[in-house]
Amino acid sequence: MKKPTLLLGCLWICATAFGQYQTSDGEGVLAASYLKKLDKKARFGASDIKKEITFSTGKGLNGQPVTTAEEKGVVEMVAMDNKVPMGYLIADNEFRKLDDYDFEIFYKTGFKSQKYPPEKVSLTDESIYLDDNFGLWYGFRAEESGQRSRFKFTSTFKDAKYLSRVFFHESFPVKSSTISFKVPDWLQLEITEKNFAGYTFKKGTKKEKGFTTYTYTADNLSGMKHEAHSLASPYYLPHLIITVRSFNINKKDYNGFKGPDDMYAWYNYLYKKADNQAESIKPVVQQLTQGKSTDEEKIKSIYYWVQDNIRYIAFEEGYAGFIPQTIQEVYKNKYGDCKGMANLLSAMLKEAGFDAHFSWIGTREIPYDRTEVQSVCVDNHAICVLYHNGSTYFLDGTEKYQPLGRNAYRIQGKKVLVEYGDTYKIETVPEARAGENTQYTTAALVLQEDKISGHVKVSFEGATSSLFHYIYNSIPTNRRKDFINSLLQFNNKNAEVTNIRTSDFKSRDSAIVIEGDVDLSEQVTVVENRYYTNIDFFPGTITRFIPEDSRKTPIDINEVYTSSDEITLELPANGKPISLPKSFTSEFLQNTMQASYTARDNKIILRKTMVINSPVINRSDFDNWKNFLNKIKAFNKSNLSVQL
Repeated sequence: MKKPTLLLGCLWICATAFGQYQTSDGEGVLAASYLKKLDKKARFGASDIKKEITFSTGKGLNGQPVTTAEEKGVVEMVAMDNKVPMGYLIADNEFRKLDDYDFEIFYKTGFKSQKYPPEKVSLTDESIYLDDNFGLWYGFRAEESGQRSRFKFTSTFKDAKYLSRVFFHESFPVKSSTISFKVPDWLQLEITEKNFAGYTFKKGTKKEKGFTTYTYTADNLSGMKHEAHSLASPYYLPHLIITVRSFNINKKDYNGFKGPDDMYAWYNYLYKKADNQAESIKPVVQQLTQGKSTDEEKIKSIYYWVQDNIRYIAFEEGYAGFIPQTIQEVYKNKYGDCKGMANLLSAMLKEAGFDAHFSWIGTREIPYDRTEVQSVCVDNHAICVLYHNGSTYFLDGTEKYQPLGRNAYRIQGKKVLVEYGDTYKIETVPEARAGENTQYTTAALVLQEDKISGHVKVSFEGATSSLFHYIYNSIPTNRRKDFINSLLQFNNKNAEVTNIRTSDFKSRDSAIVIEGDVDLSEQVTVVENRYYTNIDFFPGTITRFIPEDSRKTPIDINEVYTSSDEITLELPANGKPISLPKSFTSEFLQNTMQASYTARDNKIILRKTMVINSPVINRSDFDNWKNFLNKIKAFNKSNLSVQL
């Protein structure tokens, strides 16, 4: 479903060569007008998409029979604006080969073939390893709205295991999209419908001699755009999961993926094709464990070394989508994808005498349960599972600054398929509670005349400390001081911070602590003998998740956490509070905010706690979510008044 919306500029290459061979017509103008009603901001769309998938047999990687699939498609596109690049992307890799294509542009009275070479574009994405990094883009620049084009293609999946999912939506609006599967009687194919609720589908089944054809048609689909902090599309877009359960050739039955046993057998076969040479890593393992007196020290030394010294690069070549790079390659190159890093980490821990295993997992980008879905689309990541002293550790070498025993949110709650020789285990990664990931802010402030000054301390524990490490280390060195200052400034750009002290940023096992002295200017307003001020601040990080009215995709905050503040304002000896904001509570699903002001002696104390326990915000909940945040912002603006 990843479309190169940022790569449309490549189409300008084709524009000059073929711009003169095009004209718009009445049919195109009507189609453009219709599509504009589906998506006002889209610049082109498709009036009709038809794809037909048929099945045959071939030889697989291991020489055994496999089911193959051929897909034929026709995409009827139309420009919805003037001078707009438009075209279609199709994957072409070791799993799926483009056999034939034609790109036609409407000119005068009909479509004219323009079979020029495609543009090769990168599809690299860290969550994908089911196919290669490249696709082929066919398109041109349409000079005016209503200009039509037609893309025809034939491609082959050399192993139907990798025809795992089919989506109906595109990155542009579609008036009608039809997908049909012509299934021969010798093939047991399972087609599972996902997220069809809320959409109108026409479904048909036609039986004929030796075949059954299943047809799905969806109408009036708006274009799906990339939006920041979006929930993964398989959670909400309608799609089909395709699973080859079994097939019969020459009266002999063969298993596809009838269950987890078959999936593991295939995964393990590919995993074993990595020709690991353990001797290549013996010296570094000995060096990392030398002088370490406990098993925990040895494990940490190896785990942290992989995080710090092996660079993550998402890349795949052919069956490398599931075959890990060898440990010697990753160690020598000092880079690898998730499989290569998991392979190296597992091997290094084994070399040190620990019970470590290469394992397959689907991140939270994948909504399926592996005990219910047997398809390669259930997995998009690889980690190392370590069994030690009765505990199970889920070690992800791609997660920088992750301490031993803490699991990244993206794999929490997910089931892991653990390599265990000829058999396997299925483990579940524990889910963290919001209270385990905390940000604490404490401040002891003093009101003197019309100025506020004092001491501020901010600490990060759990996943918030890992996030701090990630952000801090990704910032250029000359900007890190400004970043630290911003954490102590109460969102006040005029605040001056001095005497900053921090914990050891090199330690990923300890909480991050930052503290310093702060002078807040322009924070107090004086009217006669009354002083008005505000010691609250809206948590800036949450403002990134306020949806605009035009937003189409659900929000995923991608973490559960707690943010707690305790701000004390000490008044002069003769000072007394006149009015304080009332106590405040706001709730949305399992997300809460509680805040209260109290006065004791000559001090005013603000205590505030925000808990995010429901990080996914669906579109149907946008109004309630915005109401939740707006209440917090309104409370934040409330002033307190003091009389001196």
